[in-house]
Amino acid sequence: MRTEIHLINWRGGNVQAERLGAKILIMEGFESVDPQCPLGGPDGLKDIICEKNGWDYIAACYFGIDQKAFKDIKDKFNHDLEGVHKNDADGIVFITNQHITPGERTELIELASQQDKKAIIYHKERIVALLNSPMGYGIRLELFGIEMNKEEQTSFFSQQNNFLKKLLDKQSEYLLDEIGKRFSSIKSPLKRIERVANMTYETTLSTSDLVKKNDRSGRDKIKVVFPKGDINSSELDLAELCTLHKLLLFGEQGTQLGELRTQKVWIGSPTATGIENATFIPPEPEIVADETTGLLEWWRTNYTEIKKDSPTNKISALVHFHHQFLRIHPFLDGNGRVARFILNQQASELFEIEHKIIIDDTDLYYLALNEGHQGNLESLNRLITQALFGMETLE
Repeated sequence: MRTEIHLINWRGGNVQAERLGAKILIMEGFESVDPQCPLGGPDGLKDIICEKNGWDYIAACYFGIDQKAFKDIKDKFNHDLEGVHKNDADGIVFITNQHITPGERTELIELASQQDKKAIIYHKERIVALLNSPMGYGIRLELFGIEMNKEEQTSFFSQQNNFLKKLLDKQSEYLLDEIGKRFSSIKSPLKRIERVANMTYETTLSTSDLVKKNDRSGRDKIKVVFPKGDINSSELDLAELCTLHKLLLFGEQGTQLGELRTQKVWIGSPTATGIENATFIPPEPEIVADETTGLLEWWRTNYTEIKKDSPTNKISALVHFHHQFLRIHPFLDGNGRVARFILNQQASELFEIEHKIIIDDTDLYYLALNEGHQGNLESLNRLITQALFGMETLE
């Protein structure tokens, strides 16, 4: 309640609004977050520039004292939308302390869509929820002076430790990958299977790799191709899945390539010391083959109907398959890489998407999966929709 009161009675002005906006973007997995002129001055119709899952955005902050009329909110949104065109971005992230109804949000998103631009809306209630979550406690304390109770402190520092470890792991993976590529460049051409493996690996590169190379063309005019040219996702069976796993993880040491797991596994935070601290325990190894076969059969059986269905139902089917695959955890390692590659292929078939689909394996991605394990697929649906189309809903 205190967080909402501080937002409604905003006293921070434009400077604090843009700083809060930048912090929210970072919390929500946006990268290359670059505030333009938070202390004033011409910003070229862009408060903040940022990127997420291969899409470029202009972020605009609109914070005022008390609730404004929707006409005023819409006028500001339209003004900021001009900055998207001027700066050749894919879409706008509109961050505001105003209450905006679901119908009004849809209207703003449609305004952007009419101009062939994407829109993501962070309204008052959404910001309150973020600031009252473990990752937001520090921001809430800094901006509003709302102290954390003991339970919140425990959650906050646990989240921060996980975030820092994953950040270090990500940087280490990047450096090792770059070293590996340099060694590979001095070798003579290898067999076709290694070329195919490289192609599939490149398809599933994380956003961080693209950002570090400053490569903004990663999603432009790239046709996602399945490893076996005459096979698509509607024909994927267990044998083909195991072959795909072998291709994607080709050359990695200590990995059971192309083999379903035969061990019990558990998933937890980097600081978890045992299965009793697991955030999720996948099915027993004895039933992995049956569950994986059942999931692939579900996709093959319903493929024709899914392909004819509405866009929102297609997304729901993709999200269901993606979540179930990672819930089953068919392989000892590489499940995320395989799942994201299959998602690329499925989306290219259902929506005729020809750009590379990037889903960075951030904390938000794992939190969305964990929510899915609890029966709530809303966050994962929103994340996958954004990765495919640059906006969080198709409505």
